[in-house]
Amino acid sequence: MIPAKCQDKVVSSPLMQIKLLKGFLLVIRITSLVMMQKKLSKVYRVRFNVGSLPVFSGKADNQGIRVIEYRKDQWVDNFPLIWSHERQFDALEMNLYLEHRYKGLYRAPRRAARANSLGGVSVKTLHSIANSLCVFLSWLAAEGVDWRQVIAQATTQRAKYWLPVYRFRKFLIDLVQVNALGRDSANLYMTHVRQFYEWARRRGTIEKLPFEYQQLHIKRRNEDSDINSIFSTNYRSAGLTVQTSDLTIPRKYRQKSLPSDQLSPYAHDELCALYDTQYLKSPARRLWVDLALFTGMRAFEIAQFQEVHVVDPSTSNTPSYHATITGKGNKERQILIPRTLMQRLWVYKNSDERMHRVMKWEVNNGIYHVKPLFINRSGIGVSEKSVSNTVIFARKELSLAGIALERSFHDLRSTYATNLAKYMLDKGLEPGFIEFKLMALLGHSNFSTTRKYLNFARAVTFDSEMRGWSDTIFDGIDERLVDDYQHLLRGDDDQS
Repeated sequence: MIPAKCQDKVVSSPLMQIKLLKGFLLVIRITSLVMMQKKLSKVYRVRFNVGSLPVFSGKADNQGIRVIEYRKDQWVDNFPLIWSHERQFDALEMNLYLEHRYKGLYRAPRRAARANSLGGVSVKTLHSIANSLCVFLSWLAAEGVDWRQVIAQATTQRAKYWLPVYRFRKFLIDLVQVNALGRDSANLYMTHVRQFYEWARRRGTIEKLPFEYQQLHIKRRNEDSDINSIFSTNYRSAGLTVQTSDLTIPRKYRQKSLPSDQLSPYAHDELCALYDTQYLKSPARRLWVDLALFTGMRAFEIAQFQEVHVVDPSTSNTPSYHATITGKGNKERQILIPRTLMQRLWVYKNSDERMHRVMKWEVNNGIYHVKPLFINRSGIGVSEKSVSNTVIFARKELSLAGIALERSFHDLRSTYATNLAKYMLDKGLEPGFIEFKLMALLGHSNFSTTRKYLNFARAVTFDSEMRGWSDTIFDGIDERLVDDYQHLLRGDDDQS
């Protein structure tokens, strides 16, 4: 209900009413279109054979369709395949693109460490691509347009915006404007759609690309910072030139950061409440939380954590252990595992329950494949969702007991980074070194992401309980951190 003193102002502003009405109708249209899209296409995870040298076996299935066999099998678990009842042929085209990306036949990763055994992208990256294409395919079906329409009916610059790819871009911008989609996610969708068009052009499915490339010069701001010159010289330059397309979502649609988007590390009593839940009595779930809290690993990194990283700590007096993992963007990094955590991992690795699951895993994958540390009851490696949902289920359990816990699984990583930053500050290490070390341990691509942890650690006053917790956890890696710092100050080369 509009207050009486404001009614005249509202009624006397028809332009404002029109804007509000347009916004309301836009939200209704987008909501109905999104609901419709959910029924038009879907991504299924299947066990898929991407083997080589396919031949017809001479056999037929129940529907009389000839069966294809491969002279060299290559089975992949959780391979994403797109299905659409309305656009079956388009779905098949996109699935072929996914297969080419996995086999490395198109846009293979530049670094060998980021590639799978066939030279293509990882299954996780493939899922991201499939999700983007599924959204695009659903939109195509809902709007009744053909993605192969790549030539505008007129030669004017505005005419190209009626092409399907630009109309899809406008649809994503509308979603961003009503806060139904983040700008970064929208740009990711457009990147995957653009790459699909580039693949279709190379394959000959379309005669030309419907979008244009442009050169963009990115300047680096020389901001004041407390990073020591020894760390900053390599990261400050005049800028760089990159090639992009005109399909990107403009910066003006960037959403403002909300207070809830800020860092939210756990407090000491929140960690105690989390660990006291019945749901975390499971040894595996407890270790998932431990790995996130003590090493800063993400949920998918924990799901992919290999058993070869777990060693018997009784054979040495090492206070901490290195493990090389593949993180976000397929970037490799080393994490530090405290000795106390390694002891718990070693006990779990050799437990009777896990060895029983390993036997099931070996039946499906063979004995020579690298095994994940965490395997479910079906003999399959645990999923990222299973790991990240740990805190969700624990939170529900606590809510039934009248305890509110407004934290996520990813906040465990924030807790690790913030507490480690505070620990190193208390040890008297230089801020520049702290940022450099945090950046390496967390796998960040730039200092701006890492700096917020350091700034937050400076601003937060830890209580005595949290400080004692930090001392207990990071004492195991203190020696390596200080050694790295002293090594850098001496200027020793790597061969000494």
